[in-house]
Amino acid sequence: MGYLTVASILIVDDEPNMLRLFTGLIDRMGCETAQALSGAEAIEILDQHTPDLLILDLAMPEISGTDVLRYVRGVPRLDAMKVMILTARPNVLAEVNDLGFDYWITKPILPQDFLDAVEEALNGLGPG
Repeated sequence: MGYLTVASILIVDDEPNMLRLFTGLIDRMGCETAQALSGAEAIEILDQHTPDLLILDLAMPEISGTDVLRYVRGVPRLDAMKVMILTARPNVLAEVNDLGFDYWITKPILPQDFLDAVEEALNGLGPG
């Protein structure tokens, strides 16, 4: 992996085990990671920081991933940030398609496939 700078990634998933798994995988890439267990926590982090990549679970209680994506699209400072949707239900992608996202992956996903998708997103090789 030839990153000139260390990439920063915010991972948002309301399932602690999934969040731990995805964070551990990304840590192996040498990227800086931040974690959020809820949409509200994600928005708090995004108010302070602009990561290179947001990996966002859509199905979360209270403030959903769709709500977070809507927030992101309303903040011009976050326009350059890439967004990867993480979902166990790919049929919901149509609901957020108009908001715009760069990549999507479905759960469950093999660890190497996840890492490949993240690397592709960081290198801007095209939609997933």
